[in-house]
Amino acid sequence: MKPSSLVPRPLSSFEQSLVALGISAATAFSLPKSVGAMFGLTYASAKPIALDDYVERLEISKGSASQGLKFLQHMGAIKPVYLAGERRTLYEPETSLRRILIGILNENILPHLQQSGDAVQRLREQLKDVEDDAERAVLEDRLKTLEGWGKKGRILLPLAERVLSGPLK
Repeated sequence: MKPSSLVPRPLSSFEQSLVALGISAATAFSLPKSVGAMFGLTYASAKPIALDDYVERLEISKGSASQGLKFLQHMGAIKPVYLAGERRTLYEPETSLRRILIGILNENILPHLQQSGDAVQRLREQLKDVEDDAERAVLEDRLKTLEGWGKKGRILLPLAERVLSGPLK
């Protein structure tokens, strides 16, 4: 049996509901449940929380919590807070949907679009090795389709940023 100082404080019903909502959102985006739970707990906390709080309150491993924090920071969903006299890094949620979505666009989608453009160029070079003319023609059409998707994505990304720069909170 754990000593009472090591028994985590149970989640309130409000915290449980936000953790469940975070898990649901994470699942919708094929993210680990722990990431959703961590965002939900962060959002449910009126005070910034530390790595150990996630580990204890959500009963997840320190490694999982550490990776989740890095991911959530990278996505712009949480931000570190440094308080005088506090040696640990604390975290609070980003409450601006606009900032979160712009962070996702800039950190994940834009680099993917850039990398996919490079990959299509490499594929175009490899297509020269396909000897069958009919097969090469089909694959050439598919590459053109991929290029079109990338072009549309690069056009839509700045448009999405402009839309998001409006009054979303």
